[in-house]
Amino acid sequence: MRILHTADWHLGARLVERDRLPEHAAFLDWLIDTLRAEKIDALLVSGDVFDAANPPQDAVALYFDFLKRLADLKTVKAVITGGNHVSASHRNAPRELLKRFDVHVFGHAGENNVVDLGGAVVAAVPFLRERDLRQATAGETITAVHEQVRAAIRAHYATQLAACRDLAQGRLVIAMGHLTVLGATTSDSERDIHIGNLGAVGADLFNGFDYTALGHLHRPQKVAGIETIRYSGSPVALSFSEAADAKSVVILDLQNHSPAPILLPTKALDRQENGGRRIEIQTLPIPTSRQLIRVKAARATLAADLANVPAGVWVEITVKLDAPESDLDRQVREAAAGRFEVLKVLADLPTTAATPWQPNGPALHDLQPRDVFRELLQEKQLPSEELSAAFDELLALREAKSIA
Repeated sequence: MRILHTADWHLGARLVERDRLPEHAAFLDWLIDTLRAEKIDALLVSGDVFDAANPPQDAVALYFDFLKRLADLKTVKAVITGGNHVSASHRNAPRELLKRFDVHVFGHAGENNVVDLGGAVVAAVPFLRERDLRQATAGETITAVHEQVRAAIRAHYATQLAACRDLAQGRLVIAMGHLTVLGATTSDSERDIHIGNLGAVGADLFNGFDYTALGHLHRPQKVAGIETIRYSGSPVALSFSEAADAKSVVILDLQNHSPAPILLPTKALDRQENGGRRIEIQTLPIPTSRQLIRVKAARATLAADLANVPAGVWVEITVKLDAPESDLDRQVREAAAGRFEVLKVLADLPTTAATPWQPNGPALHDLQPRDVFRELLQEKQLPSEELSAAFDELLALREAKSIA
């Protein structure tokens, strides 16, 4: 059996108000072609199909067009779980209809989110919201919340593992998840999932599963060096912090009982064996349809520093300055001369030259609410720990309400 693992499509996402829909459409075209060419039997999408609880209609149309083409293949089963950006009820609305086409959708956690794919059994665990894990009580400390959330996540996976094993009867067992696992590398385009990221867990949570298909972090990576616990990463770079990432999907070749070796193309990376069960893992690069680049330049050599930037790309430019310049943005765009699109201009100032007003610093819409609040606390010299914790709780309540 062959399984393809992907996640974090974030359909409907924008970057500095630029539409990303053409890039996502190109990815989904490629994905359909890949499912066919690689003879994939099952597709796992580990959360955050959309970027928002109420995605734009063109993003919704793109998603359902993909599902229609997937059903037309008649050879690929799919399991799609909910993420922290997406409304669980929105994900679940068409689930009974989609199930008729072997597309299994899980917007929120249930007692038994287990799918039998034939060659493997999958624990289709979506993003676990705090309200799914515990009942809040008055007067709780952050430490107590931290311990309860992690314990509840661990208990949920233990329940799912037991249910999978009962059904699998010796076959391979796969976990899905949308959460932060300690030992993984983050980027600046991800939201904290729980208050202060208290839901981060250790990789040992997945002991007993033959493979864990993770979503939420946007960089493709193994977790803590473990071959069988992986983030597939997002298919397109969602921020300039991901500009250098090589985007990919993960392909699994599963064999429950086979004394003979499986011959795979040279791109195969890793083989894991567990008794008579074997899993071979490879990554497949995703073509880049829109390149993001970060460039560092000096004010004195600005034109020369930008001369080698490829035409047509989207660029974030950081200019090293001796002192603030109010018209830096204009100067950079003039130096670019329309060869590429300048999305962000940042000033790199020496500490002694920093002033409260920096017109070319990060724009407000580039910052997370938590970052803005902490800057305010620092500026007003207010006690940060208690107020930050209260602000985090308010953010969590607002998030829960927006995606309910």
